[in-house]
Amino acid sequence: MINRPTISNALAGLLLSNALAGPAVAQSTDAASTNISRNPTGGYTQRSMEIPPGSRILFVSGQTATDADGNTPPDAKTQADIVYAKVGQTLRDAGMDWSDVVKTNLYMINPSDIGAVIKAGAMHNPGGKQAGTLVYVKALALPEVLIELEAVAARKD
Repeated sequence: MINRPTISNALAGLLLSNALAGPAVAQSTDAASTNISRNPTGGYTQRSMEIPPGSRILFVSGQTATDADGNTPPDAKTQADIVYAKVGQTLRDAGMDWSDVVKTNLYMINPSDIGAVIKAGAMHNPGGKQAGTLVYVKALALPEVLIELEAVAARKD
């Protein structure tokens, strides 16, 4: 049975931890990023990102913690760290970083794993300003996969 107040509180913590402070429209704080963050309420619910014309756009497919040999760690903490690290490496391979991310979609099996995701996100993507969606699903690609993260990044060179 799912404890709905716990889920709501955990989700609120995730949303608040990623909330923007400051003006409703702002250029990214990273001097290299050219994406424009819009956040009229100063919180998560109306956050949007604009990609300027002429930008390179990178679509990162859903990353799981399953390695090349088919092994997946059993715990959400390790899986969350690995999926964020994989997205970060893909960004670096494209000459980008987390400040260039404009959208993430996070898929999770267990609402109770939200704390592990919040910690991994804070470590790998501190102050994340991208638009984002979190979806709880019944299953992912493999039965042992608990978390999957996909991203879209853009950078005007």
